[in-house]
Amino acid sequence: MAQKSSSFFPCLIIGLGVLLGACSGNQALQDRFAANPSLGSSPNPTSPVSPAPTPQPTEAEPTTTPAPTPTATFSTGTFSDLDKVGDRQRAEIEDLSQLGIVQAKTGQEFAPQSNISRGKFARWLFQANNIFFANQPSKQIRPASGNATPLFTDVPPNHSDFAQIQGLADAGLIPSSLTNDPSATQFRPGAPLTREDLIRWKVPLDHRRALPNASLENIKETWGFQDAAKISPNIWPALAADFQNGDQSNLKRMFGYITIFQPQRPVTRGEAASALWFLGAQTDGLSAKDVINAPAAPSPEVEPTVTPENSPN
Repeated sequence: MAQKSSSFFPCLIIGLGVLLGACSGNQALQDRFAANPSLGSSPNPTSPVSPAPTPQPTEAEPTTTPAPTPTATFSTGTFSDLDKVGDRQRAEIEDLSQLGIVQAKTGQEFAPQSNISRGKFARWLFQANNIFFANQPSKQIRPASGNATPLFTDVPPNHSDFAQIQGLADAGLIPSSLTNDPSATQFRPGAPLTREDLIRWKVPLDHRRALPNASLENIKETWGFQDAAKISPNIWPALAADFQNGDQSNLKRMFGYITIFQPQRPVTRGEAASALWFLGAQTDGLSAKDVINAPAAPSPEVEPTVTPENSPN
């Protein structure tokens, strides 16, 4: 029995030494891992390791493309016969067509060299003014009501252009009984528009104030027209105001440099488009190009609909 005890204690001491050495080794290993942060912490062998979740496909966020600013497209695709006019007039016609002011005469032909009627120009003039100044109600022309008493015997309420023609007359832009012109009982919508007609109707919309006083001598001195004596005195104030508009004068933009006015000469559809392409004075007027390139007006806020469920009462 004494022999067994003497052998037991050395073995016990040796076992304890091995166990302490193992513990010291494990502690040294842990210290090495802790000293290197890039290695991270050792996982707990008793805790199950959850598998990494499989990535789920996600929908790509829709790409929002800013709405492009409207720009005029100068192509002859709209009208098939604009090769008959110069580049400048072609661009003016295309701009007005893009705004919905001018239309083809037949099919895809604009017929720029054909005469324009008084009724057609009245419609274009009315539309151009109200489209150019769509955001300025004080500059718009009000259409006539369908139950209004006709000012012209040949433009009854059922006429296709009654609202525009009568509206221009109500505004005093077209001579009628309202302008103390007792002879203007007929409008003659199908008759050709003359140069005198165009100047008398269009210039007041450019000037937008009382037209200047003018005399025959004044027209001769400013415009230098050799046929000034053939011009109706009723047109002198409009001609004087048009001359004051400088390079934006209707006559200068339509005809360039001229020394004879030819007041009764018919106006072509292309010439009418050139006149309507710009409205206003040269310092604060608008061209069709300006209108096309203008930023869109913000949509008005819509008032919420009141129903019995959400009524404040």
